[in-house]
Amino acid sequence: MIPPSLAISAATSAYGLISSIASNATSKADGAASGTNGAGATSGAPGATAASGASAGKGRENDVVNQAEFMKLLIAQLQNQDPLNPLDSANFSAQLAQFSSLEQLTQINDKLAGLGGDKVGRFDAVGFIGREVTGASAGIAVQDGVATTLDFTLQSGGAVQAKIVDASGRQVATVDLQGLGAGRQTFDLSAVSGAPRLDDGSYAVVLSQADPAGGAPRQIATFVTGRVTGVDLTSSTPTLLLGERRLVLADVTEIQEAATE
Repeated sequence: MIPPSLAISAATSAYGLISSIASNATSKADGAASGTNGAGATSGAPGATAASGASAGKGRENDVVNQAEFMKLLIAQLQNQDPLNPLDSANFSAQLAQFSSLEQLTQINDKLAGLGGDKVGRFDAVGFIGREVTGASAGIAVQDGVATTLDFTLQSGGAVQAKIVDASGRQVATVDLQGLGAGRQTFDLSAVSGAPRLDDGSYAVVLSQADPAGGAPRQIATFVTGRVTGVDLTSSTPTLLLGERRLVLADVTEIQEAATE
């Protein structure tokens, strides 16, 4: 049999782990019971018993044994050991050590999962400082009456219509850009004659060009390019600062080394 001194020592060292797991299992069981009672089942009723049996009969996907079940198996092994051939104390200690390691690895895994990819990306974004980046963006920011710019590329020359939408989704202005040629262009409100004055804030710009064949207007993709001068980490998703322009890290499509001055 397991020596009393070893059993007491093992029980003391594992008490915290067992209590934590038991509490976890109890809270989950209570939550499941509450959900069952809320659905209208009566405790002790044949229907509830049958439902419980049916649920238990489904089994667990991939037959995974969790920590609570591992502890139940270990306790059952101790309760049903053969008095003439008891569990070896060294083997028992090894199993407790395995259980302790399992609990520690689970806690580490939970903490790593809690970090989330976005939080890791927050610090990775700092490595973009000094690099030339390009990414899709439809947003402009207005500060002190001056708006940032957007880039776009035209497959064929002609007029382009720009719809400006505020943060609430309300269209606040429409601007017609005339006489544009094919190739790369820049949307710059300060260069547009008669452009509306926008209040300070964030806006989205939607560009479209009429189809020469008479079809529906084609929407034109907008993007920004520039050297990263800083990173804004105040939101859940890091935002790269390209001078006055802003680019969400997840929207980056191209990264290059900054040109040597």
